[in-house]
Amino acid sequence: MFDKLQQASRLNDNGAYPYLRSHPLSTERIADMRSRQVLDPGAPATPTTAVHAMIVARARVLSNPGVDALRALRVEAQGDAFNALNASRQSGALYGAALTANKMRDFTEAREYLARLYMRVQGDDRALRLVRWLEAEVALTAGNALLAVTTMDSPSPVSNNLVDRAASRPKLLLGAIAAIQLGERDGVQRAVQRLQIWVATHPRDAQAWQLLSSAHAAQGHTLRAIRADAETQVAQLDYAAALTRFKAAQDMLRGGTAGRSGDAAADHIDASIIDTRKRQVELLFREQTLDR
Repeated sequence: MFDKLQQASRLNDNGAYPYLRSHPLSTERIADMRSRQVLDPGAPATPTTAVHAMIVARARVLSNPGVDALRALRVEAQGDAFNALNASRQSGALYGAALTANKMRDFTEAREYLARLYMRVQGDDRALRLVRWLEAEVALTAGNALLAVTTMDSPSPVSNNLVDRAASRPKLLLGAIAAIQLGERDGVQRAVQRLQIWVATHPRDAQAWQLLSSAHAAQGHTLRAIRADAETQVAQLDYAAALTRFKAAQDMLRGGTAGRSGDAAADHIDASIIDTRKRQVELLFREQTLDR
């Protein structure tokens, strides 16, 4: 238990300030607990799969976006340290290096890591799908939306319904980004419809709201784009920023027709939603202010 607490506390501080915690962790306390436990053989460690290793690598990249940390992750996929890893951890190291290169906009090196990663995950359908999504992400960052669409449309041998439901979000978001980049009217409209269905059941998904805002802006529906942007701030618990956007949308409604959909009935519905959501967020903002 103390080992797990120490591992979790590294996210908060470096252990240099024990007085900030009600129960300071130290190596002495951990050693004391270990000396008291029964020396029975523990359960065998669960082997790490390629999928798990790649997800861990992605979390490391996204949680520590500093340049020095990103460079360190790229080094892990090179040299003797890489060769000493088992097959699953090698897949994770290559995934992290490819994502890191993409973050640093070194697309040539990202594709090189992807090519090596493809060879590592042959025969593992779930890992192969993660690699395809990463390839699509690299293509979108490089501005090649057509390649991203082709990559995502590749047939997947995984057909389990539970797996398909879990995979719907990344494919939805990547597809929406590709549609916005391509700028095709029908494609953007399909992306808007899919995102609206998604945020209706997942209202706390800030990234989906942000993409929906971009899709509405691509259609020229500025009012709806502002409302979706406000919902993005709500999902991130930034109620003050959300109120600013809702008020801007109301000012736009009072000032003229700019940014409206062109449908009077739809505009009335949008105005009603904005007014209702503004009142709800005002209450949340007051509660948040009192808590502080």
